[in-house]
Amino acid sequence: MTRQFAAFLGVAAVLALSACSGATAAVQVEQAPPDEQTLEIWQRKSPGGPSDKIGQELVAAFTEETGIPATMTSISDEFEVKLQQRAVQRNLPDVVINDTAQLGNLQSQGLLRQIDRDDIDGADDVNERAWDGARAYDGDYYGVPVTAHTVALFNRKDWRENLGLDVPDDWDSLVSMWQGFAEDDPTGTGKDVAGLALPGTTQRGYISWNTSTFFWSGGGEYFEETPDGYRSAVATTGSVRAATWIRNLACQADVLQPGASSYDTGTTKDLFKSGGAGSFLVAPYELPSLKEALGSDLEVIKPPPGPAGLVTLAEGNNAYLMAGSPNQSAQEKFAEYLISAQGQEMGMAGDRDGNLVRLPVNSTVDMADTREDSDWAMFQQLFDDNGRYVPAVPNWNPFLNESAKTLNALISDCSLDVRSEMEALDDVFTAELGRQEVLAP
Repeated sequence: MTRQFAAFLGVAAVLALSACSGATAAVQVEQAPPDEQTLEIWQRKSPGGPSDKIGQELVAAFTEETGIPATMTSISDEFEVKLQQRAVQRNLPDVVINDTAQLGNLQSQGLLRQIDRDDIDGADDVNERAWDGARAYDGDYYGVPVTAHTVALFNRKDWRENLGLDVPDDWDSLVSMWQGFAEDDPTGTGKDVAGLALPGTTQRGYISWNTSTFFWSGGGEYFEETPDGYRSAVATTGSVRAATWIRNLACQADVLQPGASSYDTGTTKDLFKSGGAGSFLVAPYELPSLKEALGSDLEVIKPPPGPAGLVTLAEGNNAYLMAGSPNQSAQEKFAEYLISAQGQEMGMAGDRDGNLVRLPVNSTVDMADTREDSDWAMFQQLFDDNGRYVPAVPNWNPFLNESAKTLNALISDCSLDVRSEMEALDDVFTAELGRQEVLAP
């Protein structure tokens, strides 16, 4: 029997059931006997890298604990493309561990099983904010939270102190610090450096993802949510003001690295790590490698609040139980293992590089029992107090990609009028809300 023959009725279902953008393939699949079930698990990580090794350890421990044979495959290049190929072949993996932001994209194609939280042992121990990242527009859950995180500012402490600057506490002092890095020779070598290393490419929507904290903190909003759906909010006064501030990092303050519009997250990290920029806004999964590279010259600080206060991007990974699997009880047991205290602590991997669990979602787990680095606690506080997940529209990806195109254009061409560009983006957002059938009247 084909392992996942039902799952990619989903591709056809999106077309055939165009009247329902959130339709999923609801086909009953004959289940393998419990003692014969196996699991194929995918995660979007580099094969052979630290996260792959931790994933292999975790899956091996799961098999030893439950007796369920399972394999973990880590894929980094073209992960979504390869998943689609398996979908067309009607041979999806049983479990996919991937970003919370991918939920709408996967669910709208009919690829995911709906989750009943009451059927998942240990679900009550998972904090509610993490469950927010597993809930779709329709209010139902289509994933089990595995990890959470938010972002903070990784900063060259030695450069800041060389220039006699305090830790920035508002946007004016933040930009002044970046200008000092770029203009005042913080290294004492005469080397040209940037103030902020920014992943500005449109690839996978990186620039939008990496500036969303500034966008929200500056008063920007992607949508206005109403009882009857969503309206685009990217052309409001607050959104235009926030987008202008982001654009002016390149066009007025001139604190970004040259060619920022073509940098992805990997090249941006390398730039910061090698001393090419003074700050890098990123999540805590970079703590081990950046601390190893920079040592005491590195500090991790809260982003200063903007005009709207401080709102930081909240993200994480879910375990997606893929539709059409004949191994549903094994799927659920793996999800339960991931959210157990044992699974969470294994995924946290102490202070090792490659951790799969950044901030634990299990509220009974104390990070201090597993990690010595106190900066993790700061990220936890930021997540609890300031974190916000992307809006729960049926499919976030088109909005992410289109906003990335606009922001990329704005930092690339300083002659563009910000309001005009945001108004054009507003038209695109409105049309996409209509296509997803969630546009408020």
